[in-house]
Amino acid sequence: MYIYDMPYIERKKLCIILDQNNSYEELAVAHMEFDTTTLQTLRREFYRGNSPTEELLNLWSHGNHTVLELFILLSRMKHFQAMTVIKSLVNEKYHRLIKEGEPQLPELMSNLQVAAHKSEKILNVPSRENNESVSDNRRQHLKPKSPLSLIKTNISDISCVAESAGAIPQIPYEDLRKSTNNWDSGSILGRGGFGIVFKGTWKCTQVAIKRIEKREDSPESRGQQIKQSITELHCLNAYRHDNVLPLYGYSVDGPQPCLVYQYMSGGCLERRLHVRDPNRVLSWPTRLNIAIGTARGLQFLHTIGEKPLVHGDIKSANILLDSNDNPRIGDFGLAREGPQTPYIYVSRIHGTMPYLPHEFLRGKKFSTKVDTYSFGIVLFEIATSLGVHSDKRKNKFLRDHVVEYEGNVSELKDPRAQGGENYFRGLIEIGKLCVQSRANDRPEMVTVLIQLEALM
Repeated sequence: MYIYDMPYIERKKLCIILDQNNSYEELAVAHMEFDTTTLQTLRREFYRGNSPTEELLNLWSHGNHTVLELFILLSRMKHFQAMTVIKSLVNEKYHRLIKEGEPQLPELMSNLQVAAHKSEKILNVPSRENNESVSDNRRQHLKPKSPLSLIKTNISDISCVAESAGAIPQIPYEDLRKSTNNWDSGSILGRGGFGIVFKGTWKCTQVAIKRIEKREDSPESRGQQIKQSITELHCLNAYRHDNVLPLYGYSVDGPQPCLVYQYMSGGCLERRLHVRDPNRVLSWPTRLNIAIGTARGLQFLHTIGEKPLVHGDIKSANILLDSNDNPRIGDFGLAREGPQTPYIYVSRIHGTMPYLPHEFLRGKKFSTKVDTYSFGIVLFEIATSLGVHSDKRKNKFLRDHVVEYEGNVSELKDPRAQGGENYFRGLIEIGKLCVQSRANDRPEMVTVLIQLEALM
């Protein structure tokens, strides 16, 4: 059971317990790995008469986390009262953690990974119910031949990095350490499921450096971390476009591998859509420009080669803005080569749940139409500035909230941005085409781009 599916009564009781004595603070920072800025935001909820724990669970649910993961984190806190509230929602074999605590974790977690809050990816989802593997003739690989099958969990074994990097330069780890003032916490731009992103100055140039972290609670995830990083290195070397985030270099000679990107001073689209400073609210022409630029980048990825490159994790958090609010698509760690046929079956699901269509989540059918659907959700975000998931709505997912809205759809328009009625309606209508239930009914991204340009 996912966090956002937790029954109201259990969730309410849990919030009351964790709000007492500010227990939510330890859960947020020490176990879910949120930063101090987020913690301050949670504290402000109390003064607004809201539950800080409720807001914490909302934030964490965006990463597709489960009640079982929460149950285990509460076990690490030894918060047995809170565990008792939700124990009926997890498998009985984990109930002994309430009595026996931490010593039982290694045994119980042998096949379980508990991820940090910002991973926002569905990882290691079991394959079909009959557990059959995908046949070799269905397996797809990036061209030139992807080195992913060669990756070991130990970074010293990664001999395929140079092959993936091509002309991208290797940067000494020591240079990156100095560029961030010895990885100073004040340089942190954000945290992800596989690492920390720092702002640094390298070669007299501002850069963003993703330092890949080893997770102590899940050593087996190390291989997944490296695989995704090399996939990204490979993609950004092979596919270069004005709307794809430039990669400046990489480092593998230090204790932690790093990827070095162009620094995007405008931040990610997700944060800009929810900014509180009225002077930084995106205008409607700017919103349309962001939509057009992102669509242009996606159609490039889908059409540049013999087979399309499917990004697989399109969302507002992965669309980065430069100083002029021009968009670039980032985070290619889940990218895969798509099919020439309408779709292929895959053995595992990756991505962020509120942005994924049912045929992929349920049927594991993978195609460019997965990106189209995800982009449609982003268009809804751009038009409304609403979150992709909220327990405060009748329809929790933004897709259902917009498509099934019973009132005047103009009521969903972001009220902070003046005017723009035609922009809003155009974004909503094109978004609805992109998120249609049947994959065949969704347009290709080339068509979406043309439709968006017609709104100008």
